[in-house]
Amino acid sequence: MGIDILNKVFLFLLILSTLNVIRNTFFLVRSFKDGEKFKLGKPSLLILGMSISYIIITLIEGIKI
Repeated sequence: MGIDILNKVFLFLLILSTLNVIRNTFFLVRSFKDGEKFKLGKPSLLILGMSISYIIITLIEGIKI
């Protein structure tokens, strides 16, 4: 039972990470179209980096316990 809950948490984190990357990609494309400079603060950049690394690790390793 505990492993099922942990797997659901990992899946939830993967979905949130994917949404975060999609959101920032959308803002990057929109700012590129408008000719503005795309700026991220330190916390946003850190969260984006962790999201990208989590997605890459999940693609390579898979979600397993």
